Amino acid sequence: MREVNTLLEEGRRLQNRLADLGAALRQAAAELDEGRPPSPDLAASLVEVSQAFDGLHARVQRLLGGGPIEPLLPKVLEALEAHRKALEAAALRQQALNVLEQVSSLVYRGGEEFLPLSAVQFDALGLMRQQKESTELNATVLALANGSHPYNLLIKLVVDKGMSNEEWVRVYQQVAQEIGQDIAVAAARGQIVLPE
Repeated sequence: MREVNTLLEEGRRLQNRLADLGAALRQAAAELDEGRPPSPDLAASLVEVSQAFDGLHARVQRLLGGGPIEPLLPKVLEALEAHRKALEAAALRQQALNVLEQVSSLVYRGGEEFLPLSAVQFDALGLMRQQKESTELNATVLALANGSHPYNLLIKLVVDKGMSNEEWVRVYQQVAQEIGQDIAVAAARGQIVLPE
């Protein structure tokens, strides 16, 4: 992701340089019409910017797997931006899947099967299957990725022993309200654990 952001920033700087160079070339064209030759610095700048673009274009093509990208800076930046968004979406989806995997691996230490936990795990597995088959980032994925889904709170209640009393009460109440009182009580009593 860092490489994509670096290339995007480099491309934007290059775009500004090209705009400045375009203005300088228009000025030089007007001066040529009047019979004045252009500055040697202008020719050097043109060569330098051209080489910088060629280097950027080649690095972007390598990053994107060698696919053909039209050698126009706006198209190169567009391809990079699309790649950046795809990487961000993949990272969010993976964060969501990690939470769902944690929920599905929770263990009940009360002896017999605990049906409320089994129902939650069945739902988590269904959500995992949906996310692996989907390419869209829906509200559930975003909530899981940013930590605001009830399943994030359940994991927090099970794992986070360093919460303040106020935070613990808030998380406990939300789990009880959103997932169920039985789950909240079992998690609070240490009967639901995340295996090491």
